[in-house]
Amino acid sequence: MTVEPQAGPGLRANDENARAGELAQAVTMWGERLGADVDRRALLFQLSGAFALADAAPVFERISDDQQRLARVLDDPSRLDAATLDRAETVIADCRRHGDVLGPAAALQCVMAERDVLAAILRSLPPAAPARRARSVYAELTQLAGWLLFNLGDYRTASHYYDEARAAAHAAQDTDLVTYVLCTMSHLATWTGQPRVGIDHAVAAQTWARRTGNPRAVAYAADVAVRAYVHDDDQHSGCDEALALEHAATATIRDDDPAADRWYFFDESFRLGTEAEASLLLGRPAAALDAASRSLPLINPTNLHNRVMTQTMQAEAIIHQGDGPAACPHIVEIAKLTMANSSGRINDRIVHLRQALEPWKRTAAVRDLDEQLRLYRRPAELLSEITNRS
Repeated sequence: MTVEPQAGPGLRANDENARAGELAQAVTMWGERLGADVDRRALLFQLSGAFALADAAPVFERISDDQQRLARVLDDPSRLDAATLDRAETVIADCRRHGDVLGPAAALQCVMAERDVLAAILRSLPPAAPARRARSVYAELTQLAGWLLFNLGDYRTASHYYDEARAAAHAAQDTDLVTYVLCTMSHLATWTGQPRVGIDHAVAAQTWARRTGNPRAVAYAADVAVRAYVHDDDQHSGCDEALALEHAATATIRDDDPAADRWYFFDESFRLGTEAEASLLLGRPAAALDAASRSLPLINPTNLHNRVMTQTMQAEAIIHQGDGPAACPHIVEIAKLTMANSSGRINDRIVHLRQALEPWKRTAAVRDLDEQLRLYRRPAELLSEITNRS
């Protein structure tokens, strides 16, 4: 007898995402068949925005309800209870995932509003209130604000929020969150061309991670160390050591091991994505392509951000192997998937990939890519940005 799986939250989420993907693909194909006299780009962006808002509506309703609840606590901070903080933590998890799909701009305003309310409550908490947990929630909201600003490309402001988040997490004695914040600080430093600062933060994160008993914390601390070491020309040996540590820690994560919401993204697919990035920087495009190709089927379909960033590694590895035109379909797919995503970092990756294709700019594949970028990407000045940087 065949036993049908129960429609639990995970199955329902995957089913809903599959339907959303099919609908988006159908709309895109329909738009491509429109006549030449129709402004397809404007129409597709309007449709993608409408579907994105429809997808986000339940989460925004929950945020609105939570804001009303927190407003009552603002009037009387002694009413702060576990249920209020439970709902705030649910909002954080929702905003993280919606940032992955819709981009940082879609989630930032909600996060900042939630953070302002928690800050006001913390200033007036009575002695008997659950202050430690409230400070931890505030710290995580502050870290998330920094992460969203990082993805928007506002690195200086992101650094400010990360610094505040680290101090708040220490005040809450939340070692797991301290580790997480230090990891994101390392990532930011490495991304902005300061790998040795990234190494400092990664080493600190590894120290705190060992105290958590959380294999995801240990693995992610090693992950950001990999990125930092590989960007420093004198520290490549540290990269290999960190890769081995990340691999070992990831192997200890059991499939049935529940992850705290902040660690939802870390799994074998994430590790392989970082291995692909490191291999690219170490001049090993074949290894990078292999790691990226193994990562992509494992990525949760709801995590568009991680999927797309790994796809950029896949495309870059193909280019580095000397076949620029073969990378073009992958870049087109990235552009289509991120039509409604506001991430400046994804935009920068597309610019970087298109620059790398300059030796093949007269080929039919690259000319077609340029047409697709005009259709699917914003800002509309993307191609002029590529030209100006070349």
